[in-house]
This record gives sequence, structure tokens and C-alpha cells, in this order.
Amino acid sequence: MTAIARALPDLFRVGFAGIVAYRAEMTIWILTATLPLIMLALWNAVAAEGPVAGFDQVEIARYFAATLLVRQLTSVWLVWEMNYEIRSGRLSQKLLKPMHPLIQYAVEMIVSVPFRSVILTPLLAALLLWRPELWKTPAPTAVALFVVSLALAWSINFLVQAVFASFSFWVDKTDGLFGVWFAAWSLLSGYIAPLDTFPDWARQILVLLPFHGMLGLPVEILGSFIAPGDALPQVGLQVFWVVVLATVLAVLWRAGIRRYGAFGA
Repeated sequence: MTAIARALPDLFRVGFAGIVAYRAEMTIWILTATLPLIMLALWNAVAAEGPVAGFDQVEIARYFAATLLVRQLTSVWLVWEMNYEIRSGRLSQKLLKPMHPLIQYAVEMIVSVPFRSVILTPLLAALLLWRPELWKTPAPTAVALFVVSLALAWSINFLVQAVFASFSFWVDKTDGLFGVWFAAWSLLSGYIAPLDTFPDWARQILVLLPFHGMLGLPVEILGSFIAPGDALPQVGLQVFWVVVLATVLAVLWRAGIRRYGAFGA
């Protein structure tokens, strides 16, 4: 752990240099994840005739502004990066370093957050200019809980993609499998529509699934759609899914590395 702690600053510097070097590509990647702005325009038009599932136009704007922020701050691209490195044999370079490859991948993903924030700030500022009343200052307890929930949401996203990418040790490409998961996530996480628009029986099930913890919960906390006391059990569910996914990933990783080494890659 001491060696890892000493190496982390250098990893962060190298990772950030890579982000800066490919800033145009990263900017395009960020702008492709602005679906919440499209959904905001759609749901804003629907809410013009009256509240939808309890959301008026201001609350719709606040919800999708928070969705845009959380989506960008929890985004990772591990499934594509790791898939390519396993198939091409480039994973060997990371295996030779005295640090677990997943830590190296995590650093590469985290260093993009400051750059994402720079691109994201003008978009959020434009939303505030368009509808200033959407701003609602959350309580300090809500802010603290949001930060915890956001970190857990990022961890779930990272672990899910690592699990899917680990299947590359056995199959040529896992992009298709992850595409199915991503479609389910888009519908069931609150990305396309708030979960309050679902029937009550469906929502009670959806909040138990990992999709909600990957996006919907931090959005609801930040937008003040859920009280911190009510959100605590759901944050506990996020921790549960982190533990489950980390356990599954550990099993797949050990089995996959044995197979990867057997091919002499």
C-alpha cells in the first residue's frame, strides 16, 4: 500500500497528460453523453400542460440538470479500453507493473473528471440562465450524502464495466453484451425518465437494482427530491452492490488471468 501511495501522484500526472493530449477526442466523448439535455426539452414540453408524476417544469429542469452532472462525473470507458487491451495483449504491460491493473485503469478514469467539469460548466450555466429558479441549495447533510453516493455510483459503474470487460478473457468482444446492459441502464436508472414516472410497484423493484444506484439516487439527492434520512437505506444498497460486484469481479479476474497467461499473451 505504501508503494501504491507513492506511485499514485505520478499515475495521476501521466493520466492527466494523456487526457490533455487527446482533449479533442475527450470533448467529443463528453458531448455524446448530453442526452439529458434532449430529455429535458422533451419532458419540459410535456410538463407545460401540467405536472408529470409530480414534476413541474422547474423540477424537470432541476432533475435533468442534476442528471447531466452525475452522468458526466460517473462516466467511465473501461469496458472498451480493457476489452481492447486484453484482445491485443497490451494488458501484459500493466501486469508487469507492481500495481494491480484495475487500480491503473481507475486512475485513468478519475483524471478525466476535472476536464469533464470544464466542459460541463458552460452547459450548466446556460441551463441556469434559461431557468434560474431551478437552482435549489441543498442542505449540508444532503451535500455530504451526495458526495458519498456519487463516489459509490462511480464505483458501481467502474465495477460493472470491469465485470463485462473480464468476459473478454473468454470471448472475442464484449461490446454487444454491455450494449444490452447499457440499454437496460438507460431505461431503468432514471437517465431517460425519473423513476417516479413508473408505476409504484415497478419503482419499488427498480430502487433495489444496481441501475438506480448508478445514477438515479445521487441525482435525487442533489436535486432535493429525496430527504437525506430517506436516502440512507438506498446508499446502503449502493454499498451492497459494490461488495457484490467486487466479489464477482475478483473471481472473474483470477480465472481470466490464468486463461490469459495460458495463451502466452
